Amino acid sequence: MGAALSLMGAVALPLGSGFAVGLLTQTEIKGWYAGLKKPSWNPPNWLFGPAWSVFYTSMGVASWFVLKQKGNPTLPLTLYATQLALNLAWTPLFFKQHALDVSLVDSVALLGVATAASVKMAQQQPKVVWPLMAPYLCWVTFATALNVELLRLNPDETAVDYHKVKKDVKDATAKATGKAKEAGSAVAAKAQETADKASDAASGAANKAKQGAAESEAATKKTFSTSQAPSVVAGQ
Repeated sequence: MGAALSLMGAVALPLGSGFAVGLLTQTEIKGWYAGLKKPSWNPPNWLFGPAWSVFYTSMGVASWFVLKQKGNPTLPLTLYATQLALNLAWTPLFFKQHALDVSLVDSVALLGVATAASVKMAQQQPKVVWPLMAPYLCWVTFATALNVELLRLNPDETAVDYHKVKKDVKDATAKATGKAKEAGSAVAAKAQETADKASDAASGAANKAKQGAAESEAATKKTFSTSQAPSVVAGQ
């Protein structure tokens, strides 16, 4: 009797939680979800309920086997609980928040954690656990691929406005480029001004040197003429 009750509890946890979360999506499935662009391989709406009922039941049974086996079940059951939390979080992210980008991140994380949980859960009883968990992992893989395709077909259904982000990045890049050009122009103008001043200084120095040489030559000629004048007079 105790084993039966624990089994029922192990199954009721994911099944009941999934059912409760699923109730929140009924209006969204008929409204928002119906208006999304979908790929040709998108499953019909009626399939999701029965499929998830089977998967929640099978994972609950698998967790019960882990709970009953020998050894410390803390790690596999912690991974199991984490993947279940990620699983339940996907539904409001996708259907209530309409955040196909965030739900995709959640789905990828779910696939990774659920795989790790299955590996740890199957260590002692692989022939029992894998048949229970493998279909669920295949479905999560399919759901992740579907999420990718829905995001591609409906790029505006996201938590982040990527068009605005792209525009903001473009504007920021243009602004930074403009400032860089202005700074470059200012540096170039300053360098040109410095070069012009150096050129003017060099030209002025050259002119002064030339003028000084001319004055020196004139003074030399004058001195020479003065020294020759008495000789000429004495010769006369």
